[in-house]
Amino acid sequence: MKRFILENSFYDDKNNYKNMTTIKDVAKIAGVSVGTVSNVLNELDTVSDKNKTRVMDTIKTLRYKPNKIAASLSKKKTMNIGLVIPDVSSPFYSDLIKGVTETLDAHGYNVFLCSSSGDIGKEKKIINDLLAMWIDGIILIPVYSNKRDIKEMESINTPMVLVNREIKGLTRDIVIFDNFGGAYEATNFLIKNNHKKIIILDGPKYSRPFEDRLLGWKTAMEENKLYNKNLVFRGDFSVESGYDMMVKSLNELKEIDAVFASSDLIALGALNALEEKNVLVPDDISIIGFGDIYLSKFLKPSLTTIRRPFYNIGKTAVSILLEKIAGKSDEEGFKKFVIKGKLEIRNSVKEK
Repeated sequence: MKRFILENSFYDDKNNYKNMTTIKDVAKIAGVSVGTVSNVLNELDTVSDKNKTRVMDTIKTLRYKPNKIAASLSKKKTMNIGLVIPDVSSPFYSDLIKGVTETLDAHGYNVFLCSSSGDIGKEKKIINDLLAMWIDGIILIPVYSNKRDIKEMESINTPMVLVNREIKGLTRDIVIFDNFGGAYEATNFLIKNNHKKIIILDGPKYSRPFEDRLLGWKTAMEENKLYNKNLVFRGDFSVESGYDMMVKSLNELKEIDAVFASSDLIALGALNALEEKNVLVPDDISIIGFGDIYLSKFLKPSLTTIRRPFYNIGKTAVSILLEKIAGKSDEEGFKKFVIKGKLEIRNSVKEK
């Protein structure tokens, strides 16, 4: 193999080879113009097969690495997308991350996965950092907060798509789940199986998804003349909160037939509380969850729940974002995509 000594390459004091080859070096050795090398790197069809082979062989020999920053400047695109979620450890988001990353990868994009840790200040910093990196677009699952600067969010010119959580007053494209419809279906399933005193263990009041699930449960209960405000218990969306709400409901109410837990994590906490109290599920009390996290089907008993198709939600968000990046959706204005779920019937509900 030929050995080329280039002015931008050298050996350090430990005799390690440092390659600082430039596109000009590649062009010179290959015997073509810099423009030809650039066209090959950009996979354009304007280069003959002979020159393309010559350039690629030279790149391999010189171990040339294209300067992505320079390429981004010329194309005005970085091929990088920011994905900002509240908690990277949450089991709810694994399928969504997979849907986003696999779809973007198929289109040649890189993904910067960032966690806001449920903190509005950290979320703001992450978004500003991504914008400073000339990111091509952002997919955001917002933090639950009533202290958000809507005007600041509206002023962001970089394409952005919200997922799973709405921000009141913000006109951005969004992909959300049919929280009302899922809760309504879950509650009606319990009612059809002869459950009448059905409590709801719900999440925070300032969360639109949990408000919609509460409304779905309430509508189904009112339609069947079963609604009572004393059946509503509020907390957050954690296992610990589910446990605490379940204990509180058992202390305050008698003859509970069933539980609608507005997230699977809440349901998991409720199941732990019921086990401690020697209450059998579903023989004594039925329970239905919301979300269908991976562990739901492995619980004892396996959890009946509403499945949210997070993988497809992620793919849909990417499709919308790529259209915005390509400038195909600017004239159509704000869009709201509502994705429906599916009731997964397992063993935690006693059927008549």
